[in-house]
Amino acid sequence: MASAVDAAATGVRGIDRRTVGPALLVLALAVLMSVVLPMLDAETSYRHQVHSGDVVEVADGITLSPTPGWALASGALVGHARTPIGSTAATQLVEGGVSVYVQAAPFAGDPSALLTRVNRIDAELEHARGSAAATTGRYPVTTRQGLAGVAEDFVGVSRQGTIVAFVFRLPPSAVSQGQPAREGVEVVAAGPAGPVSQDRGDIVAMIRSIRVRHAHA
Repeated sequence: MASAVDAAATGVRGIDRRTVGPALLVLALAVLMSVVLPMLDAETSYRHQVHSGDVVEVADGITLSPTPGWALASGALVGHARTPIGSTAATQLVEGGVSVYVQAAPFAGDPSALLTRVNRIDAELEHARGSAAATTGRYPVTTRQGLAGVAEDFVGVSRQGTIVAFVFRLPPSAVSQGQPAREGVEVVAAGPAGPVSQDRGDIVAMIRSIRVRHAHA
């Protein structure tokens, strides 16, 4: 997808538990890019069609406004979660052959560092599988709330799309209650070339709709 977002943007002994969340976030997204996305079309069981006014709870205090008509395959709508959404969570929205996957977890670095770590692990997985996807240069992305992130586009043999990384600084009130100081959010939008191009506007709008309660720049 040709800079679609850019166009719209002006424990266990010896283990530090604080690093578990970030490590899982990076690993989960790398596996998603190399293994999971190519199989989503055949295996996704659509659960709930999104309607106007619905809001997805990406993680505690972080939301996204999905495009009506898309389907929520995993995750929870605000006000409809059976259990509280924590700081580590995943959401998947689908429309035809296109999927928008959002993963959130504590992350101490900046958006560029998050994207670099994902790419590094992803490259190792791709090498093991004998395939690879070409990526573009990085470009800035800004949500409508004014929160900044970084993105890059990728093109593979059968799928293409965009990866966007955000790291949000949470308010002191949340941190004082035992929550992480920073929350990483990675968005992967992918699908066949034609459908991805057709859904470009929806994808851009959903990414830019991400909001953080009591956001700190």
